[in-house]
Amino acid sequence: MFDLVRPRRVLGCRNLSREAFVLTIERRRESVTAGCHVDVGLPDGELRPYSLFSGEADNVLEILVRRVTGGLVSTQLSFLQPGDGVRVGSPKGNFGLAPVGPGERVLLLATGTGIAPFRSFLRTRPDLDYILVHGVRDAEEDFGSEFALPSRRVFCVSGSSVPDYAFAGRVTQWLDQVEQPVYDHAYLCGNARMIFEVFPTLVDSGMDENRIHTETYF
Repeated sequence: MFDLVRPRRVLGCRNLSREAFVLTIERRRESVTAGCHVDVGLPDGELRPYSLFSGEADNVLEILVRRVTGGLVSTQLSFLQPGDGVRVGSPKGNFGLAPVGPGERVLLLATGTGIAPFRSFLRTRPDLDYILVHGVRDAEEDFGSEFALPSRRVFCVSGSSVPDYAFAGRVTQWLDQVEQPVYDHAYLCGNARMIFEVFPTLVDSGMDENRIHTETYF
């Protein structure tokens, strides 16, 4: 299917940490699904895929971007100002919410900017019975604090400076050390190492592997 790339205006750019920022882009009439991604880049430059940070009903498109040292597209996007132009591809991807029935519990587990589609999930389905587990190296990258309820999130920090409210260690260590309830659905988004370690752990705990959904960030 032809992937139409459309020119858009930037509406805003806000920093979440020293290297991560949210880019707000005008939305046209396209239909989006929570968890999908779009290709974004400058009008005359390359495109890179970014998961939507915004929800299905939001009247703007938002993406969470980490500025990568030497990264061509992420560095360019970090300098954009309101009114600047970008190109945005058609929404695509299969990392969407499966039907969740009443009383079903959902585990959302991410590393780094892999948390982006989970904000899209929760803005679209605020009624979800969820636990959000987010792992980072640096405590300043607590991206979940702006949208997840404190009672429904676990913040894991593997670096040297760990705040009192965080778990000291990787998300895989948290899973190993904390007695887990039964989850009806699990969504894993982030680096491949985390996904490869967590997937069998959840299966061993009794989860149906068909209810474990993954999206790898490289």
